[in-house]
Amino acid sequence: MGEPSERGFGRNFYPLRPRILWQVVKAAGLLPVTAVFAVLFVVTSVVVWVFESDVSTFGDAAWFVFAVVTTVGLGDFTCGTAVGRLATIVMSLYSIFYLALVTGAVVSYCSERLMAQKDESIAGFIDKLERLPELSHVELVEISEQVKKRV
Repeated sequence: MGEPSERGFGRNFYPLRPRILWQVVKAAGLLPVTAVFAVLFVVTSVVVWVFESDVSTFGDAAWFVFAVVTTVGLGDFTCGTAVGRLATIVMSLYSIFYLALVTGAVVSYCSERLMAQKDESIAGFIDKLERLPELSHVELVEISEQVKKRV
């Protein structure tokens, strides 16, 4: 595939890390929504644990809710009671919207980072073009190669 810059990421592109993801969530104003998601996850897990006879531990209930949120639906556990099913429906609907919001915030963040890197690269190239008479032969050859790559 080539160098990172050939893939459009640039050499300063860093993958999303948990700390950066948290900053993106904060910057996008998703902290209240994230807090509700976390509380709803725990409450749904407790409801499933208490009301479903097939689920004997909180860990199993949390695993069930994780399967619901991620839509992997492993089938380890199912809800048979109306309360468990209702809690699962609420969790499912909320998680669909929550994950869409977080995904949108992450995509927006990455797009902005890529555009900023592109703008920096273009600004540097224009700066070199404005100083053409001052550039050394090596720098001129470098600019020529950059132009040939992009054309």
